[in-house]
Amino acid sequence: PISIENQKQWWRDVVFRVFSEVGMVENFDEFFNRVYDTFRDSQGWILFPETREVLEELKRRGLKIGVISNFDDRIHSVMRSLDILSYFDSITISSETGFCKPDRQIFEAAVRALGVPASSILLVGDSLRDDVEAGARAGLGAVLMDRSGRYAAVEVPRISSLKEVLSFL
Repeated sequence: PISIENQKQWWRDVVFRVFSEVGMVENFDEFFNRVYDTFRDSQGWILFPETREVLEELKRRGLKIGVISNFDDRIHSVMRSLDILSYFDSITISSETGFCKPDRQIFEAAVRALGVPASSILLVGDSLRDDVEAGARAGLGAVLMDRSGRYAAVEVPRISSLKEVLSFL
């Protein structure tokens, strides 16, 4: 696991690289701290309208639900403040496993955390490379969340709304 201080420093370096390329580094520490704190809880995030309805249906069906994310431990407070944490049986994050998607080991950690065979898992992700292709290589079923139709030409299972995931079960 990566310490909270190291997680924050990692994000600081990423944000600095992005904003320094466009010359936006004045008062950077103050700016970064505001951005970092914005994504600590629900103020920086929005659930899609169908999210709770689909999570409730998945739980009604007795399915286990997990998260695999290249995020840090703030994800717990984000999910708590969005009032969705209770739906999830496991949360596997790169800062705790030491592996980031698309590394196979983060998917293997998620499979262990859920306690079910990889082949029985359906991963829904919004990254073709990091979620769908990497998840499939790790033995998971994978569906691309493509709300905008960006990947229309790519031959992979895809959905444009979380409600559509129910048809894959």
